[in-house]
Amino acid sequence: MLTRRQTLKITSGAALWAAFPLSAYAHRQKTTLSTINWNEADGMLYVIHSYHLHDAETALAAKGVIEKPDLFSLKARAQLALYTAKHFSLFSNGKDIELELLGAETQGNTVYVYEQAKLETAPAELVVSASMLRDIIPGQLNNVDVTLSKDIRSVQFKGNDGPKKVLA
Repeated sequence: MLTRRQTLKITSGAALWAAFPLSAYAHRQKTTLSTINWNEADGMLYVIHSYHLHDAETALAAKGVIEKPDLFSLKARAQLALYTAKHFSLFSNGKDIELELLGAETQGNTVYVYEQAKLETAPAELVVSASMLRDIIPGQLNNVDVTLSKDIRSVQFKGNDGPKKVLA
């Protein structure tokens, strides 16, 4: 039988352990998410790339793309946007879709880069290439969600993956 003192120690230890959830010890995965949405009403293909702010800052500074790990300046966000445009491309029917770079902004722990393209009709398929940060961060994953019709199609890029085809 446990004494009152032993019971108090066990209970206190359990409470202390519960105060530190196991998820706090997990390492956050290095990922980006790009969403591609076709808007039939205005004939536009919209692309939004989202990066974890700290990952993008430290990686781009280490690579020399930005001067210091800080994406709050307009110049640094412009450099991120240009880097993204260089490392992300779309093709349809064997032709490059020329994406217009709109800009970048930070919100909380996320930095967004915006692109768009005017198209006559929705593409029946896209060939996507997404190599952002994979040349800098080992294990980097780039997820791309594509909505050309009602359904969302997803592809993931890792390692030395090349372009991937997404059907509407």
